[in-house]
Amino acid sequence: MTNSKKRTIGLLVEDIFSDYTKEIIRSVHEAIPDNGSARLLVLAGRYDDGTCADANLRAFNTVYNSIYHLGEACDVDGLIVALGSLRTLGEGAAESGLMRRLRGVPKVFISADIPGCIQVRYDNESGIREAVELLTNVYGFSRLCMLGGREDNGDALERRDIFARCLCEKGLDFPPQAYVGTDMSENCKAEAARLLDANPDAQAVFCVNDAAAKGLYEAMRERGLRPGRDLLVFGFDNTRMSGEMDPPLASIGPTEQTIGAKAVQLLLACLDGKETTGEIVPTHLFTRASLSFNQFDFAPLTLQFMDDAGICRMFDECFYRYRSELYSRDRVDLRRLFLELAHRMQRAMSRRFMSHEEFKMVTKMIDIFVANGAFEFTDTERLMRGIDYVQTNINTVQRSAAANQAINRLFLHLKDCLIYAFAEQKAAEARRMLREQESLQNYLITGTDCSLDGVDRLDWLAENIGMLGLANAAFFLYDEPVTIGEDGNASYPENIRLRCVLKDGEAHIPSADRQNGPVKTSFAREELPSRCRGYLVFPVFCGRRVYGYLACAASGSVYDHGELVADQLGRVICLNEKNRKKH
Repeated sequence: MTNSKKRTIGLLVEDIFSDYTKEIIRSVHEAIPDNGSARLLVLAGRYDDGTCADANLRAFNTVYNSIYHLGEACDVDGLIVALGSLRTLGEGAAESGLMRRLRGVPKVFISADIPGCIQVRYDNESGIREAVELLTNVYGFSRLCMLGGREDNGDALERRDIFARCLCEKGLDFPPQAYVGTDMSENCKAEAARLLDANPDAQAVFCVNDAAAKGLYEAMRERGLRPGRDLLVFGFDNTRMSGEMDPPLASIGPTEQTIGAKAVQLLLACLDGKETTGEIVPTHLFTRASLSFNQFDFAPLTLQFMDDAGICRMFDECFYRYRSELYSRDRVDLRRLFLELAHRMQRAMSRRFMSHEEFKMVTKMIDIFVANGAFEFTDTERLMRGIDYVQTNINTVQRSAAANQAINRLFLHLKDCLIYAFAEQKAAEARRMLREQESLQNYLITGTDCSLDGVDRLDWLAENIGMLGLANAAFFLYDEPVTIGEDGNASYPENIRLRCVLKDGEAHIPSADRQNGPVKTSFAREELPSRCRGYLVFPVFCGRRVYGYLACAASGSVYDHGELVADQLGRVICLNEKNRKKH
């Protein structure tokens, strides 16, 4: 049975393992209304430009990209398309393959200039121009290089052209050797090394995205160079990875709303029958250790006399992801809580005294602030630098020892809480990964044990799918595997079986008479976890045979290991299929 009340929004992306794609998925998922009016269906394929020399990898990508078939087969009310290579197709993009077959579905394109289509993309120019202005006017640099991207990626080409134009306006050269292209992944150490070798006098490098910057970091490390000290580096997209790199990477990102959130807003407006046009999301340079510059323009007296707008601006500088990522209405309003914290400190500075009761109250508010995930919206280096700056200014101008002692203790408590929260998050992630690895290993060991006679392997795989470490998921299988041709074409059945559903880690097996149903309504079935706003769907296949799909509720761990789980699941099914034929 199906539940047709919800709208289904499809998201087509490439390479779920990249931080850029993860950010797109997260921002789109968070922007889906939490009132139960819509669900998200993420279909993530593989980037394939047809030039891969490895025949096995080409075949793997072809079969993997069969996942996009669900975009056509399922009832989707609208699509968000984030396939970067579409942008260079220009007018032909709307008529290319999958887009032609999905012509009747309302769509919003991310970073793809397609005439006549609704699209949203970053303003590449504002952030790049800001960075060049900083490097030339403040640092006085004149030897700037760029680690670029693919020739079929419109954003990469535009960023290169803007960077060259900005240098030209400053009277600076941008010779051919100052630019090296990459595949825009972390695996570009060789290209980064060529850039460094060709430009030994370089003072700064602009990386087309944060992933490329990671490759540059590796090449610099092998040469004994440190970003931010020997060579200034900045990237683009301001992914979470940028704040976690060593040293943290300066990067250009959205000033407020992300392109994913804006795409959801535009698509929902379109589905509501409103007239909708594309939008360009403004960008800003977020400086960190690899390209440091004090962007806090608060004067020494500001905290004592700052108005609400100024306090909120301080919050936005430190917790810069909050405006672009927070959409759930059931969470604590961290900006409002921060405002109250600042007001209480202001009163203490004005009175030159903070009572013990007030101190305990502010301490409790700090605990609430951190416990509700404030650290999720920032990175350690940026936040600590902001706290140190404000604290130093207070101690410089505030002459009351009593007030200073209390406020300094509060700042110290805030720092301790945040450091503990960061550390606990990393430890929890490590524990989670270990549990998931052990669960997957045990599942594979038992699932491939051919000595267990009389056991229906497909039934066992479904009944024990909770061992995979997933919380909420659905396991769909075709009655017979679908064979994908070398050209990517296949004959897909209209029906598929829902073999198992996971709800909060507990497996539920639908009765045999309720398993079979139309593919087009697969993700509207009432058996699926009702609280999930979105699913990441992975193909379950081996070789050229697609057995079905694993749909996992969107969460941080699924981004990282969902593909591996689905891949191993396909291999177990294939192995047992071969064993059945032997007997």
